[in-house]
Amino acid sequence: MKEAPEGYKPHLFRCQEAGKAPKLDYGNWKDKSNRLSKREALQWLKKGYNVGIAGMKDDPLVNVDIDDNEKTKKEDLKNTLIARSRSRTGMHAFYFAEDEIPNIATDDSGEIRTKGQYVIAPGSYVPCDKDLEDAGYYTVEEKQSVSWINFEELPDVFLEHHKKNQRERKNTPERRKFDPKESDGETSALYEIDTKDIVMMEGGSTTPRDRWTAIFHGSDTKMNMSFSDNLLHCWRHSVSHNALQALTTLSGYMTCEEAGSPHKGSSAGASQVINNDGAILHAWLYAKKNNYIPEDDACPVRALHHIARKHNICEPKEDKKLPSWAYNKILRILEERY
Repeated sequence: MKEAPEGYKPHLFRCQEAGKAPKLDYGNWKDKSNRLSKREALQWLKKGYNVGIAGMKDDPLVNVDIDDNEKTKKEDLKNTLIARSRSRTGMHAFYFAEDEIPNIATDDSGEIRTKGQYVIAPGSYVPCDKDLEDAGYYTVEEKQSVSWINFEELPDVFLEHHKKNQRERKNTPERRKFDPKESDGETSALYEIDTKDIVMMEGGSTTPRDRWTAIFHGSDTKMNMSFSDNLLHCWRHSVSHNALQALTTLSGYMTCEEAGSPHKGSSAGASQVINNDGAILHAWLYAKKNNYIPEDDACPVRALHHIARKHNICEPKEDKKLPSWAYNKILRILEERY
C-alpha cells in the first residue's frame, strides 16, 4: 500500500473454504457492502477460508495473472508485489495504473484482470493435484510495494493477444453495449439469453433481409449468416441456431453443423445439443466468460449432472437433488478444471 493512491481501499472479499468461488450471505461480491477490511480478511483466512482481491472499475488495481511461466517468466515482469499461485507454476503480479487497461484473457497464458475481475489472495488454499512443494497454497513470492504500470509495460503475450483481438474486431460487424442478463433466482440466467442478444454481442444484423459473415466461421462471400424468427441461420451448412445452440457452437464444444437444426431439405443431421448436458455446461461457461450473464450466476443443474457423469462421481437422477457430498465435489471440479 506504500505506493497506493490516496483513498484507495483494496477490494477484498470472502471466498469458500478450499475453493475460488465467493462465499456471501447476500448480494454480489462486487458490492462495496461485501468488501473486507485487512483485519476482517485476516480473520477469515485464520478460520480456514479463502480471500479474493479484485480490480474494480473505480480503482487502479491491475492483476496480471500468469498461468504459463514458460511463456512469461518472472524476469519478464516489471518489479512489483508478486504472489505464487496454487499450481506453483503460475503467478499473480499486482500493479496500479493511471490509464485505462482492459481485461485481457488469453487461451492458455493467463489474464489481465482489472475491471470487475479477481484473483485469490496469498494466505488462501485450494487443493491441487500437482506433485510440487506447497501445491495448493497461494504465497507471497516478491514482498515489495505495488508498482505503477502503463499498458505498454504489460508482458508481451498480453500485448500481442490484445492487438490480435483488435485486428479481428475491425473485420467483424460492430458489437453493441450489452448488460448481462440477470437470473430470476430460481434458474441460471443462461436461459434468459436469446439469439438477438447474441447478435448484439458477437456482431451482425437483426434485419431479416441482411446477410453477413457467420459468427462461427469465416466466409469468402461474407454473406453466410442471417437472423429471422429469433433464429440465427447459417447458409453454408443450412442449419439454424437458437441461443443455446449458438452459445454451444461459440464455446467450441460443437461445430456449427453439429449444433444447428437442419433447414428443410438440408442434409445436416439433427442437432446434437438436444438432451446434451455437456452442451449446457459449455454454453454456460462461454456465457459467463463473455459477459452474457453475471460471474456469480448459478451453474445449471444439468451442467452439474454432466460433470458428475464425466468425472464418475455419481449417476444423477433428474427428479432428485444431488447428494451433498457429490454436489460439493462437483463444485470443486467446476472451480478447478473449468
